[in-house]
Amino acid sequence: MKIADIEIIELQNIPVTPPLFKQPLKTAVRILKLKTDDGLVGLSQIGGFLHAATVAAIKQELLPFLKGKDPLENERLMHQMLWKLNTRAHGGVWNYAVSAIDVALWDIKGKLYNTPVWRLLGGAQKQIPAYITFGLRAYTREELAAAAKHWQASGHNRLKVQVGRVNIHGDSDPGGASGEHRSDNPAEDVSRMRAVREAVGDDAELMADANCLMKLDTAVRWCKAFEPFNLTWFEEPIIHNDPHLLAQLRKQTSIPIAAGQWENFSRLADLVKADAVDFVNIHVLSVGGFTMGMKAAGLAQAYNLPIGNGDHFDFHLHAAVPNGWRAEIHVNNWLTANAIYKELPQLADGWVTLSERPGLGVELKEDAVKEFGVK
Repeated sequence: MKIADIEIIELQNIPVTPPLFKQPLKTAVRILKLKTDDGLVGLSQIGGFLHAATVAAIKQELLPFLKGKDPLENERLMHQMLWKLNTRAHGGVWNYAVSAIDVALWDIKGKLYNTPVWRLLGGAQKQIPAYITFGLRAYTREELAAAAKHWQASGHNRLKVQVGRVNIHGDSDPGGASGEHRSDNPAEDVSRMRAVREAVGDDAELMADANCLMKLDTAVRWCKAFEPFNLTWFEEPIIHNDPHLLAQLRKQTSIPIAAGQWENFSRLADLVKADAVDFVNIHVLSVGGFTMGMKAAGLAQAYNLPIGNGDHFDFHLHAAVPNGWRAEIHVNNWLTANAIYKELPQLADGWVTLSERPGLGVELKEDAVKEFGVK
């Protein structure tokens, strides 16, 4: 069996409607299909940023190299792709490209051996606790509290809220120029987090996520203001996930720190070695697929750190290892996945249950491809 081809399917204008939204949002996904010469097909997605550049790297650089190779030799292929195209272990486009490819290779391996990926990787736990990333900045304070109650009433008692999104003009600005242009006043986020805590009570797990938007002094200010709310973690508060600054922040707050979602293996190792995090948030579509994700999970376990975060493909990594601690259900991404995939893992009462279907256990909905596919 040899690698024969890679197909990229772009889906756009997928309508998803989070709770309390009056109009649907429109989302987009790029699907990767890795095909073998005997008809097996591995499924994956392209993650991260600069998707067009990632697609170009796959088609122009990686596919010509991979054609004719054995798809079961994950370690060999990852090692060869690294030394052929990324000898300095940079992140970015190369990592998003090889991550998507590696995930598809594991899907093929699971289908060949008629075994789910989570079992091939280790099979530590079939069920994993999940949290809902529901706290979108588009909600007003009152809507945020109502959305929290909605998810709690649906059986979900672990909830994450986006914070630090306001710039110095008072506008919601997630993609602002830099940490220096964020608001330094946590008052609105404190009010929003208080509203959520009061809505769901003291027993719920609450998390905050700043998506790498803050300077150190700003993050310290937010942490001090958030400490009364007993957060499970504060995710990626510091600009660029700077390990040195995250380590300083950890010493100045009682809130556990999580980081790493879009980082490659080398960057995750830097976070661990710097004592910068309490939770290592690994994402298989950016760390280097399951091949490098397992190494990152092992590194975290060596330092007695749990792993969290991710998306529906990451469930297999969490289920594979004993330190798989919290799986993320990002509302927009989960609604999108349900619109385009068949047979996603079961989500009920705050837990994800992995299936026994071979490989990743999901298939594309052909009607969704026809409806949302870019010709």
